[in-house]
Amino acid sequence: MAITVVGSVAYDTVTTLYGKSERQLGGSAIHFSLAASKFTEVIPVGVYGQDFKDSDLSLLEANSINLSNMHQEKGLTFFWEGEYEKNNMNNRETITTELNVFEDFKPDLNDLAKKSNILFLANINPELQLDVLKKVKKENKKSFVGLDTMDLWINTSNDVLHKVIKNSDVVMIDQSEARMISGFNNLKDAGFKIMELTSKNVVIKKGEHGSLIFTPVQYYALPGFLTNNVKDPTGAGDSFAGAFFGMLDRVNSYNSKDIFMAGVIGTVVASFMVEDFGVKALIELDMNMIYKRYIAYIKSIGYSFILDETRFKDYLNL
Repeated sequence: MAITVVGSVAYDTVTTLYGKSERQLGGSAIHFSLAASKFTEVIPVGVYGQDFKDSDLSLLEANSINLSNMHQEKGLTFFWEGEYEKNNMNNRETITTELNVFEDFKPDLNDLAKKSNILFLANINPELQLDVLKKVKKENKKSFVGLDTMDLWINTSNDVLHKVIKNSDVVMIDQSEARMISGFNNLKDAGFKIMELTSKNVVIKKGEHGSLIFTPVQYYALPGFLTNNVKDPTGAGDSFAGAFFGMLDRVNSYNSKDIFMAGVIGTVVASFMVEDFGVKALIELDMNMIYKRYIAYIKSIGYSFILDETRFKDYLNL
């Protein structure tokens, strides 16, 4: 079992209330891979420049990440710099975006990557997503496909994006983008509308407020995990996705219960991610830590207090 993820490889410089971290390891493919690697083997497809550190490649390899589809090109690695508002970590200002070698990125997958059980198309141009999807489906028609996107592609490549959605099993999308692509302000309406585009499952991400998960048989509202130690939110959504699909690959099942549990585990892993700069928290994370926080999370949403009909009536003296 393995997951192929196609996305960005980057260095980020991030400033928050807790300080400044310069040129930390980042990018959607990296955050996803390190989170997913807690559960399964991961095959990232990406490009990096001549400035990419050998120590970072070694770090990835040491975490069950197969680098056979990671390619070096002449030039510099994709670079992003941003600063988060001191009083509201939900808002950030982009200071610099330098695409560098990522500007001409054209995913090149070997046979191993094409035959993975799960394919995750991170936030890249829908034309590239569609091309990769076709290549993977040609080799493995049963491949389970996850998709992420953003407002830029909704505005500029909506027709192609709809083709990718039509062939995806899970669409993972931010709440503002869910409203854009569906035309509905209400997120419940938005989720069901996106499902009508023939995506089988929809996950609407709401940042620190958790997520909404829509499956063909049930929908779920998951709160975020309460933590008072948010140092760097960069990559939280990608680490959520990595843990989400990593767990699905681990159990090798995709029914409504599995999708719900994947959402829970994704929430738990993302809550660790934000508690330190860069990928440090993901590197130090182990299954025992995940399990303990999973228990704390389930307790925090009152799961143990769910009553069946008889107990409910007894509780209310009906």
